[in-house]
Amino acid sequence: MQIITDTDPEELARRSADIAQSAADAAWLSAYATLATAILSFGLLVGAVLAWRVARDTLDQSKRAHEQMEKDSVEQTRPYVYARIVPSIGGFNAWDLVVRNSGRSSASNLTITVSEWPESDTLTEALRTMFEHPQILPPDTSIRTYWFLGPRDQAGSSGAAGFDIPVDLTVNYFGSGPNPHQYVETFHLNPSVLGLTPQPAAGVKLKEPTEELHKMREIVQALNELRRGQ
Repeated sequence: MQIITDTDPEELARRSADIAQSAADAAWLSAYATLATAILSFGLLVGAVLAWRVARDTLDQSKRAHEQMEKDSVEQTRPYVYARIVPSIGGFNAWDLVVRNSGRSSASNLTITVSEWPESDTLTEALRTMFEHPQILPPDTSIRTYWFLGPRDQAGSSGAAGFDIPVDLTVNYFGSGPNPHQYVETFHLNPSVLGLTPQPAAGVKLKEPTEELHKMREIVQALNELRRGQ
């Protein structure tokens, strides 16, 4: 039996080599473990980033959907004020202005402006006062007033001609609620481009109408003319 002493150089070298190999193996295992941990951590980080992006996109879509729902709700319940001119009960070639709210809520602080004012007269001054005074227009209601009563030099004219020029009329109003939205709409009013619009007529003439029939005819004619603007 061969006895190996502690001072045997070959044995010492072999043991040293074994220890070095074991240390190298341990180092490789540690490196592999570190690499695996890094890869796992990177994968978790990537997953977290992707999850955050998905959550952010979902939140953004939810916010946009909520904002769209609020906008749709406002659009469905807001006031809609428009202006137009219709044949007037004031006579042939005369026009009335109709300002109507066709929306589902009241139009508050309603004011009206025009792009140009004609020559001043009784009618235009009355319109100016009405336009500058803020008003409230409930849903499905309208304001009707004289707009044009014929040429100024017309025989027998009272001098109140009104708007004998085409203009752009702008309505400025607010909706309802604690933070009402402001709305501004502009309409072009020009009777000369309305074509052959039906005009008021004198009605059926009787040979010898009684006073009662004459009054009844005037009432019926006036009611029919008022319905033209509805």
